[in-house]
Amino acid sequence: MGRKIFVSYKHRDVGIQKVTLLGSGTARDYVDYLERLFQGDHIYKGERGDEDLGAFKDEAIQSHLRERIFDSSVTLVLISKNMKDLMQMEQDQWIPWEVSYSLRSKWREDRTSSANAMLAVVLPDENGSYAYFVEQSACMQCATITWRTDKLFNILGKNMFNRKKPNQARCGSTLCSTVYHTGNDHSYIHPVRWDHFIANVNHYIDLAIRVRDRIDEYEVVKVI
Repeated sequence: MGRKIFVSYKHRDVGIQKVTLLGSGTARDYVDYLERLFQGDHIYKGERGDEDLGAFKDEAIQSHLRERIFDSSVTLVLISKNMKDLMQMEQDQWIPWEVSYSLRSKWREDRTSSANAMLAVVLPDENGSYAYFVEQSACMQCATITWRTDKLFNILGKNMFNRKKPNQARCGSTLCSTVYHTGNDHSYIHPVRWDHFIANVNHYIDLAIRVRDRIDEYEVVKVI
């Protein structure tokens, strides 16, 4: 079943690997790639590559994006190395606002839009590495992966590993403490590497939908 998908991302982040040889080398290239990929299956509800919102005031842009998010059921957040502007407050940046609005139930005169299903898709950096956000443990017993949620906007990090009754266990190694069992239900905003996501897009979108349908099992933070 096709889904209406909104993509949240840092438009001009150049700290990424080119997704195509002819690309500009910005996060926007990945959105263009997804837009082409979704044709005939899912429906892309974000802004188009030929749309220039720069001439509009923030209020007009927000209204424009609000309508696009309202008319979507899934939000993909593209995680890139330089997505956060450390010189600005988080509430003054677009990604946290788009995530916050995506997580809310929204009403119009004639219809309601519930919280969107969510995925955080981690893009490779300019060297093709995910290590800025995804770390492989040195532990030989559990081979855990650490997702560096401290690198994210707060609203993203707080909605990962936020299941009310997590499926956890202790590793016997002194290198590890409590770890999550292998599974796909530990986070409301599920993190996934780009190469894994693109290899099985429908699987991950369906996963996000299943988690959304069990939203009451998660401590969802909706405020920036």
